[in-house]
Amino acid sequence: MAKLKLITFGCQANEADSEKIAGVLAQEGFELTETAEEADLILLNTCSIREKAEQKVYSLLGTFQKLKTQNPQLKIGLCGCLAQRDGVRLKDRFPYLDLVAGPGALIYRIPEILKGGTAYPVLPRPKEPLPLYVHSPRPRRGSTFKAWVSIMEGCNYFCTFCVVPYTRGPERSRPPEDILAEVQELLQQGYKEITLLGQTVNAYGKNLKPRTQFAHLLRAIDAVAGGEIRVRFTSSHPRDFTPDLIEAVAGLKSVCEHVHLPVQAGSDSVLRRMRRLYTREEYRAKVCALRRAVPDVALSTDLIVGFPGEREEDFQETLTLLQEVRFDSIYAFKYSPRPLTPAAAYPDQISEEIKTERLNILLRLQGEIALEQNRRRLGKIEEVLVEGGPNSKMGSSASGRTRRNQLVHFSQEFFVPGDTVFALITEAYSHYLKGKSP
Repeated sequence: MAKLKLITFGCQANEADSEKIAGVLAQEGFELTETAEEADLILLNTCSIREKAEQKVYSLLGTFQKLKTQNPQLKIGLCGCLAQRDGVRLKDRFPYLDLVAGPGALIYRIPEILKGGTAYPVLPRPKEPLPLYVHSPRPRRGSTFKAWVSIMEGCNYFCTFCVVPYTRGPERSRPPEDILAEVQELLQQGYKEITLLGQTVNAYGKNLKPRTQFAHLLRAIDAVAGGEIRVRFTSSHPRDFTPDLIEAVAGLKSVCEHVHLPVQAGSDSVLRRMRRLYTREEYRAKVCALRRAVPDVALSTDLIVGFPGEREEDFQETLTLLQEVRFDSIYAFKYSPRPLTPAAAYPDQISEEIKTERLNILLRLQGEIALEQNRRRLGKIEEVLVEGGPNSKMGSSASGRTRRNQLVHFSQEFFVPGDTVFALITEAYSHYLKGKSP
């Protein structure tokens, strides 16, 4: 059997795409291997959101070129957003590449491209409909109890820092009946949790006829799941976080009490330059409405520091937003100029030194807030889906996540990944909790 080494960079959407790639190639006789040296095919599923990920890809390509020199039969391919953005130019830069294929529907053409022996001419702004799950090879899922479910592809917002609309194309949603068929199959296979994925997941359904709202999809999934499966979703855009969606999160048994709602900055001036299409106060109003409806909801967000033109007073407004909203967790990044995006050409770029300093300040503040938030869980009993086994570094015998997406380590109890258990929270730290059987 042929061996496939598959390396994934970036977001959860890329992880889901890699599972689809593995499933497609399994039908062609490939099985996964952890060792590049024994692989017959090496595929890098790439991300283009940040420059650091791209540099890792280029470094690995240099390493794998040596393997190809030693084994001319080895095939090397590049998939994902970086492949979509740069297309056949990558073939010019790395002539030993056997395949270049973007995300979306091209995943299912990888066997055809490999047999053709040439790079696929990737087109900008892919617009092809998403393949139907019921007629596609099944993903080779990385877990037997947690699953990614892609419900849409692309984005229509064109934030000035983001390359996704150019690499993933405009919004295209899967028909709800196709999504429900996948969810039903996962239920039959005993899965305990699904995460609905989309670049702007709560914009789901705008291009469907008849138009379908994301809240309606959640209700349909909840009716199928009957509370037998946890439902998460990411990533949401504040503009599409509607009262109807808040009502669904509050009322549906299957939907977890955790919302990831990227804000990106706390300054209206920066938000305008980012083209986020909401103000600081509009964002806070959404948060207040959500917390009124779901008092115990955990809230996480994305933040960018050092966006072009970000003044010190702008950065201070981001810090005060953290203090006011009190996020349970954040994903914070230094601004990284991306090709094709307007912000990359802004003249008032921020120095790397200032970006690093601001990121460190932001993370320190969030660490204090997260610790306070987590201490509120002390003495509570939480439902935990066990994900991992013993961890000597943490001194834990097992670990898992609550419905609020908080990581819990158990010190003594023996649980198997996939178990759903209850934990009495005994210790709280900035990034995790510790617990024991009640």
